[in-house]
Amino acid sequence: MKKFEFTLQPILNLKEQSEKIEKEKLAKVMAEINVQKEELRKLTNHLNEILEKTKGEMEEGTTIHKIVESGVYVKKINQMIEDKKLLIKKLEKDADFIKENLLKVTKEKKALENLKEKKFSEYQYLIAVEQNKFVDEQISFRIAKSY
Repeated sequence: MKKFEFTLQPILNLKEQSEKIEKEKLAKVMAEINVQKEELRKLTNHLNEILEKTKGEMEEGTTIHKIVESGVYVKKINQMIEDKKLLIKKLEKDADFIKENLLKVTKEKKALENLKEKKFSEYQYLIAVEQNKFVDEQISFRIAKSY
């Protein structure tokens, strides 16, 4: 009997490659999310430091020019924080989309793998039947030859 051959193997290979690509995309996006969250944390800490510094300067007494300057700087940092939050939300939406694609590809791949296993089991059954048939023929031939 010929060797087992799964006719949908090229499609299964394609699904495996697609799954690998989606996993790599997801890993990149998740890494970028982590980088952006770390930058957001640093900006927030920096903002808190500036606010504490400004509060201390105001308590000690400072010029109106420094207060205005600090206010502009705080406003700029707040804008940067908002921009980071928006970027993180966008990246999280991208990650969700990639997760959905990955789930879809994984399901399709799993279905093909299950089909391959089923076809291989059928193949093994047919080989066993053929071998049993061959053994039966050999036994029958030897018995008939002995008469």
